[in-house]
Amino acid sequence: MATIQEGLAVREAGIDIPVLVISPILAIEAEQAVYYDLRVVVESLEVAAALSKAAAGQGKRAIIHLEVDTGLSRFGCNPEELCALADTIRALPSVELEGLCQHFVDSGLNPERTQAQAREFDELAQRVGPVKLTHACNSAGIFAAPRECRDMVRIGILAYGIDPNDLTQSRLAPVLAWNARVTALRTVPSGATVSYSETYACKRETVIATLGVGYGDGYPRALSNKGIVSIHGELAPVIGLVCMDQLLIDVTDVPKTKIGDVAQLIGPDVSVEKLAQLANTNCHEITTRIMGRVPRRYSGF
Repeated sequence: MATIQEGLAVREAGIDIPVLVISPILAIEAEQAVYYDLRVVVESLEVAAALSKAAAGQGKRAIIHLEVDTGLSRFGCNPEELCALADTIRALPSVELEGLCQHFVDSGLNPERTQAQAREFDELAQRVGPVKLTHACNSAGIFAAPRECRDMVRIGILAYGIDPNDLTQSRLAPVLAWNARVTALRTVPSGATVSYSETYACKRETVIATLGVGYGDGYPRALSNKGIVSIHGELAPVIGLVCMDQLLIDVTDVPKTKIGDVAQLIGPDVSVEKLAQLANTNCHEITTRIMGRVPRRYSGF
């Protein structure tokens, strides 16, 4: 989990397996973390001490993973401070230092940097002494540096069946589909402009379909006049600026289109990788920006 709030949602769904919160938390969140039995990654004594105090007050034990920064410069204690901090955390009441971790800078594309970080982490782990779990690999690291998988891995984009760098040689199957329905249809003459700010002018008489989705749902505004969707098995371009709750597509060449039809935003015909390329971003942003108001449906595989 990235946050305490995500961990709470898992617990409220009735899931009681170990859950690790891997992003920084604030000291004021320690009470919730302990109450809901969430393991927490820390970089400082301040948060570790807050977890210790919360655990002692609740008659429980806080389980902590300590992150060391080996080059990402995002989260983690300084390597020079690691051993002293680990010893101090071990001495805190009602605390178990269960894990030690780090995060790769670019495991998908930079094997030399990845191996350098792995060697540094090995040396640091030996100096810290025994812990139950060490972990270093994100999704790309699992395949680019399999020897560094250690005791556990932290998959992200792989959970969607997406491999942006094709490290799995296309062995993964995408599991995410995102659809929207046609909510309106109109035919406009050649030269008519489309959507806000008139960024698109029709070059022919054009049949425009309005889809009930927009950047308020997480469809990137950067795909204005660039995106594609699939409808009735045909690709249709996004035209004009993507609106907050709607976007427009040109279905002139898909004459069977009618109101209520389903358009595929992401799926077999429109890959996340393609949308990321068109939006000049990465697959992670495309998938994680899909908002909570978009209904989810889950099916077995």
